[in-house]
Amino acid sequence: MTKMSAGLAATLLLLPTLALAAPSLASQQLELQYATFYSQMKTAAKGDFGQARLGFYLTDPQNGQRCTLLSARVSTPEREVPAEVTVDSELRLPYDDDLNLDKASVWVELGEPHERCDLSVQVMADASSGKMAVHELQQRAQEMQSLLDKLAGMIGKHFLPAMEGVRISLVSPSGTAYLVDGDRKQALPWQDGQLLLGNELLTQFAAGSLQLEGEILRLTPWLHKG
Repeated sequence: MTKMSAGLAATLLLLPTLALAAPSLASQQLELQYATFYSQMKTAAKGDFGQARLGFYLTDPQNGQRCTLLSARVSTPEREVPAEVTVDSELRLPYDDDLNLDKASVWVELGEPHERCDLSVQVMADASSGKMAVHELQQRAQEMQSLLDKLAGMIGKHFLPAMEGVRISLVSPSGTAYLVDGDRKQALPWQDGQLLLGNELLTQFAAGSLQLEGEILRLTPWLHKG
């Protein structure tokens, strides 16, 4: 029996250890319990966090790299529900009370063999592509901060690292990106395939917009590393 243990990082949650079904020899298929994901999604669903949500990843603890996901599905004896896997292997699951009551399983197909994959949960937010008002980016940042605070609890939220801004991930991280406000225009450099927008810069262009090429995959908190 393969074991999956919990991952922990600045924007991640600590989760209980999960047991996985042994991978098949033909394709690395792992079985996870839907209930573990549901308990996390329920916390986010119970509050008013706007576009902020939780994203799930599997990570190889030996090298810290994400386990590549090819496909995923949620199954019960009576039905099967497709799940979404993004280009960078985020696992997006439906939030469904009935799947939880029916003790559904999440079946994940890996792109390559791993002895173990750790489950990581990250706070993130969705956003429209193309042109986006800066005040909307600031609103997403506030929603993600609220969700982080909720997950950390009354005491834990005081120990969270400060949010310095927003990270923007694109499906294909290339092309040009600008902050524009009237006659002012500032080019934004790519850093490891992401755009980092600090709070001060967002304030300076609060009445403007973000203009970029490509499809936005997600927003994530840019947290201070002390």
